Amino acid sequence: MFEPSAQIESLLTAVALRQSAAEGMRAMTQRESEFPSPWQAKLTGVALDPYGRGFADQVLDAYWSDEPRQQDTLSSSSTDREVIIGSGFHAATYAAVRVLSGYPKPLVLERNERVGGTFATTERPTFYLNSRNRPGSAGLAGDQGASLNYLPGAPIQAANVSMIEYQTNTDMAFVIRLALAQFADVVTNAKVLSIARDGTGVQIEIEDRDPLPAGRVVDARGVGDPDDQDVANGTTILTFPQFMQRMAGMWPLRGVRRVAVVGGGDSAKCAVESCLGIAPQPFMAAAALDRVDRIDWYADDLPTTCDQWQEDIRGRYQAIGRYLRPDGFGVRRLNVLGRRARPVALPGAGLIDGRTYDLVVVCTGNRETNIDGLDLGSFDEYATADGNVVAREHYNLPAFRVGPHARLPFNQRERVDGVANIAANAVSIFRTATKTAALAATLPAVTRD
Repeated sequence: MFEPSAQIESLLTAVALRQSAAEGMRAMTQRESEFPSPWQAKLTGVALDPYGRGFADQVLDAYWSDEPRQQDTLSSSSTDREVIIGSGFHAATYAAVRVLSGYPKPLVLERNERVGGTFATTERPTFYLNSRNRPGSAGLAGDQGASLNYLPGAPIQAANVSMIEYQTNTDMAFVIRLALAQFADVVTNAKVLSIARDGTGVQIEIEDRDPLPAGRVVDARGVGDPDDQDVANGTTILTFPQFMQRMAGMWPLRGVRRVAVVGGGDSAKCAVESCLGIAPQPFMAAAALDRVDRIDWYADDLPTTCDQWQEDIRGRYQAIGRYLRPDGFGVRRLNVLGRRARPVALPGAGLIDGRTYDLVVVCTGNRETNIDGLDLGSFDEYATADGNVVAREHYNLPAFRVGPHARLPFNQRERVDGVANIAANAVSIFRTATKTAALAATLPAVTRD
């Protein structure tokens, strides 16, 4: 069994010294025998205690943002080190499996202040994951012995973090952050501008920092940035991340009576759940004070009636359907309009087709931010020895794309199993996690030759 990293040991020590944060950790010592190691039991106790988890998050953020430590970490990099761009789920998966396979810790570069990727967009829970909370290892959707929210190699799993039917974004974020604290060196506020060949390795240009040498680059930037962020003004018209950040703040729906949601994917569904009050409980919000009276949902190919919704939409979002019919007072709060729309920002309102809204949430997909040298056209599919395509490999540089960023097509097995029948599964954790893990386990060591 692997030992805790110095950062994890420091984290557990800090929690133990904070009386108000240590209750969960102390309680879990009664069940140490049920865990692979005492320190993993303690981490589970920290995760289950809201005070402990909140304090642990603060400790991790303080460590990762320390500038002298960041400078030391960057200056120690060399042409035999792997560098991961992005600090989300797939960065954690690659780092964990890589280290457990006997290779050195990779260096993770995160452009933002907060580590954890999309799931860590907010510090408070704001949306639910799509797959049910259950124990098990990695596997396919039909495998009842698998946990579809499984992060290969992580010190604790998402099933350790709560008992709710569908876990929140912050549950997975905490698992990701612990995995990176255990298996990687992380530098935040490191925006990568370009990658160029330097001998057998590469040179990484980072905004406002010295060039960084590396032996291999793993591009794990996830689904990308909001596609229509140019129409958002940050106040009355918001992208999905901006809306989630609002929902994590105080009184997020104060004064909001009419809302428009644009787009029909999972992000849009999560935004609608928040406006209906069936998402995770907002901070400082109450039905008597913060109630959205009307939601107009501009999207193609969504059911417009309750009966159609129950027939066509998977279980995770079934609760939305009942709002597509009038309530006991004859009021229908949710209306699906079968078309896309492009909002216009007015002073204090958003405008769509002549109708004004207190708030418009734009959820129309994502696009990648360009890094010179890493454009998608420079990559081809990369298969392991068993023939499974698990990533994309750069034509000229020692670089790989993993996770959603790799845009991997469905394989024949996924088509037979029905995984390919749902387009959103292209970026699902359960589909892509094992691919990234396979890459990390099978790539040869980085060498200078």
